Amino acid sequence: MRTIGSVLPLPSTDEVSGQSLWDFWTAGANWAAYSSARSALAALLADREVRRVWLPAYACPALMEGAIAGRRQAAWYAVDERLEPRLQDLQSVRSGDAVVGIAYFGRSPSEDFQALVRARPDVLWIEDRAQALAPGPAWGAVRLFSPRKLIGVGDGGLLVAETKLLQPSAPPSRTEAGAQAARAGDPDGQAPETWFPAFQAQEAAFTVDAAAMSPRTAQALRGCLAEPLIAARRRNAGCLAAALADIALWPEPPNWPPLAFPILVADAAAFVRGMAAQGVFCARHWADLPSPERFGPAHDLARRLVSLPCDHRYGEEDMARVVRAVRQVQAGAR
Repeated sequence: MRTIGSVLPLPSTDEVSGQSLWDFWTAGANWAAYSSARSALAALLADREVRRVWLPAYACPALMEGAIAGRRQAAWYAVDERLEPRLQDLQSVRSGDAVVGIAYFGRSPSEDFQALVRARPDVLWIEDRAQALAPGPAWGAVRLFSPRKLIGVGDGGLLVAETKLLQPSAPPSRTEAGAQAARAGDPDGQAPETWFPAFQAQEAAFTVDAAAMSPRTAQALRGCLAEPLIAARRRNAGCLAAALADIALWPEPPNWPPLAFPILVADAAAFVRGMAAQGVFCARHWADLPSPERFGPAHDLARRLVSLPCDHRYGEEDMARVVRAVRQVQAGAR
């Protein structure tokens, strides 16, 4: 039986007739294509001469790595148990600061947060779309994409804005997506030893640099049709939402195409191990947070949140299998 989840396979790089993912994300705006999202963020903040950047307490370590490059100061704002920003924390934002807001699992932040954005044009608002395939209308002055989270490519950090953006100053440092190519040769996921160690090595090698996105990633983004990816994730998430509403992070079914379907369990680490034994490989976004422990709700989420796979490789039968695995692991934990 084939496994579900884990590394995405390298997609076809043929030319497409229709709107590519690249065109969907850039939409005629200015863009700058870096080797990674952390590098793109660091370049943006340096170019805009930002000295202090605000990050949500629920964020991945790579985001902070890009934010504090160049000895910038990181400040934190809290999120609640549903990943909504605590707006009172942002009352201390000063003119000239930057604030990063995350479209968690592809979901745009609340209208109250977006109203604050509109009220403070003196702040650089950065919309982190690393987990977002199609989150809806842009609210940030700059949008930041991380393609390898959503399709099977090995690198890439894409900035999109209506204003001029600093371009990478070094050639691509990565030219291959070896793990993703090997995964494409193992569609049933029966030989992870041929691709998973390579994937871990690829991920561990990322640093903040000024290198450009690899041609292979740019070609893949231009060769992927956006709409089928969006439709598949939305459809699969709807299946999971209907069956797992009792443990879903958000009570409403997603009307956006999520990175994964987030659920809450008592012990995320143990749950992920149980799902792997069922042949369903789930991620944790994120197990280790860079924010201080005083942000209790964020760190509680890190211990409890599990990301169920629902990407474009799968269909209704696969989602039914994911649901059965979830219920079996739950039953075994009682």
